Formats: sequence, structure tokens, C-alpha cells
Amino acid sequence: RLRLLWTEHALEDLEGAARWSPVQTEAVVNAMTWMVDTGFSLGRRLPRTDGRYWAVPPLGVAYPVERDSLVVLEVIDARRRKQPW
Repeated sequence: RLRLLWTEHALEDLEGAARWSPVQTEAVVNAMTWMVDTGFSLGRRLPRTDGRYWAVPPLGVAYPVERDSLVVLEVIDARRRKQPW
């Protein structure tokens, strides 16, 4: 089973999202928890990294799987993203 780790930056992103949508924030936590519980790493590969991106609209999660851990690096509000993926 994978371990779920959150970077400080990701936790700050999550806290910010919780201010405007606790329901969406809970959906992100549930999605990441499901991935570690099932051992599946879903989402598409991010260019030039070992990371992946999983959409939990309107939020998205950037993460790599490192050995036995899924490490959440960033929670992104896709509506505010200016650059294309």
C-alpha cells in the first residue's frame, strides 16, 4: 500500500481551496486517499517530470509516486491557470 504525503505547499493550496469550497477540498482528499488505498496512480504524465496530474474539477492535483509514497506537490485551481498544460 502506498503512503499519502502532502508537501507544505500542497497543504497551503488545500487550505486556500477550503475557504471557497469545502466540498471540492474534500473531493481532492478523497481522490488521493482512494489512489493510495487501491495502489493506482491515475492521471496523465506531466511534461518533463516524473509527476502526474489528476483532475478533480475544478481543482487538479500534481503528484509523483516516489517508491512507496504518493506525494502531493500542488493543488491547482484549474480555472485560474494561465498556461496550458
